[in-house]
Amino acid sequence: MKIYVVTDLEGVAGITQWDPRHKGDTPATAATRAKFAVWLAEEVNAAARGFFAGGATEVIVNDGHGAGNTMDLEVLDRRITLFHGTQRPDYCTGLDETCDALASVGTHAMGGTRYGNLAHTMGRGVRYYELNGTRVGETGYQAFLAGYYGVPYIFCAGDEWAVREMQQLCPGCIGAATKIGTGPLSALTCPPARAREIIEEGARRAMSVIGQVKPLKLDSPVVFREEHDSQLFDEERELPDRRVINSHTQEIEAETILDVMNIKYGHDPDWKPIWRQ
Repeated sequence: MKIYVVTDLEGVAGITQWDPRHKGDTPATAATRAKFAVWLAEEVNAAARGFFAGGATEVIVNDGHGAGNTMDLEVLDRRITLFHGTQRPDYCTGLDETCDALASVGTHAMGGTRYGNLAHTMGRGVRYYELNGTRVGETGYQAFLAGYYGVPYIFCAGDEWAVREMQQLCPGCIGAATKIGTGPLSALTCPPARAREIIEEGARRAMSVIGQVKPLKLDSPVVFREEHDSQLFDEERELPDRRVINSHTQEIEAETILDVMNIKYGHDPDWKPIWRQ
């Protein structure tokens, strides 16, 4: 049983402020980021313990926050395989039909969620993402990609608002809320040690819903729409693979969500991982 886990930072217990990585290399910034890196790694370890206890034989973790180097690897469970870093060859490297389930740790709610702590979708300037008219946050976006491969989304650890979001999108998935957002920069949070207990137990239970939770599916063609606060798009410029609705909004239409993502991020559709060759 192979479980693929996407991590983020904003849904980790104890974190209510934005990652300070853009504030400069100061002792205070370094100390804060080092603390966050341990908290995230320990939540990932807790999830891995639960998945292995529930029958998983392999856990692959995608460091999905920021520059993709967010966790303290020195404390990471040695049984985990990690994808990290930037300039990756595809979206969610390693997520494919060989995986049995998708999960997320450190999950935040989508942009526009009223009380979601640090709620956003990809960037703080994004108003919304839609797939065939369904609004999705980052985790829903990933869950639909997993569905393309026939892989169900089974577990969400993070803000209560993110858990509710994903349980509505993927009925039957298991939630492990480690905090309840009360506003953009505030939350009711349990201590990190308790959060790890909640996550481990939830991940163990999530293994039992594999085969019950259905993979998300999208009819073809897949239409992806994104709207931003800023005027990013040129209404007078015609592009073969994108449709500009207005200066804030564009659409990409393709046969599958994988095709959409390859267009959006400029990935080579013919790339194959060496470990699969």
